[in-house]
Amino acid sequence: MGNTGFLDRPGGDGVRPHQLYVPRNYSADRRWPLILFLHGAGEGGEDGLLPTEFQLGSAIRRHPEVFPALVLFPQQAPNDYWRQRDLTMARVCLEQVCDDYSIDPGRISLCGVSSGATGAWALASRHPELFQALLIVGGLVAPNPAHPASEAVVPMGVADPHAWLAERLRRLPVWIHHGDGDPLCPVEDARCIATCLKRQGAAVRYSELPGFGHNVWDVAFYSAAVARWLLDPYRPETARQEGT
Repeated sequence: MGNTGFLDRPGGDGVRPHQLYVPRNYSADRRWPLILFLHGAGEGGEDGLLPTEFQLGSAIRRHPEVFPALVLFPQQAPNDYWRQRDLTMARVCLEQVCDDYSIDPGRISLCGVSSGATGAWALASRHPELFQALLIVGGLVAPNPAHPASEAVVPMGVADPHAWLAERLRRLPVWIHHGDGDPLCPVEDARCIATCLKRQGAAVRYSELPGFGHNVWDVAFYSAAVARWLLDPYRPETARQEGT
């Protein structure tokens, strides 16, 4: 495991080719944090590369020193949203990386953008024990006929999807970023899940960005504060620096 940087990971057995970022100073002598990133709908495909070109991947290329962690970039099916089959594939990729590298199982964070944020809600709701933190950037919880990505979040027949999700994630630190003018994922949805999480006593942070539409990802992924939080949301100095 001497290679570092953005590495190609092969497909097979239901897993599509994907990328793994390994820090330059990686060593198996200690355990490392891991970030699982779910991209937006525009980066789906079969190449395994496109998810690293924007958002978190771009931020890492420009400021690798801010991300002393391994970062996993699975890729959903082309021209689609994160369905359950893709989320299952992402979990398999995660398990493979944990087998191949020295990963701290208590420092695995999940983040997603747009349809990937909706997928992250869904994955975290089904496996909250896997993650130490959840970063949501422009996602959606409640079913919305105009946004099929929301189908994967809650089981069919749930009367109050926000309350159901909040109860499932009440022990998981969550940071939500959302534009107040988002035309794809209504800001009311983000406000509602943030409120429900607070009612459950969850460690939730909600950053509503005035004047922004759907494209709030640069604010989140180019923030050193967000990177620190992803790597350790419980660290007292992080909370002091961010005024929480």
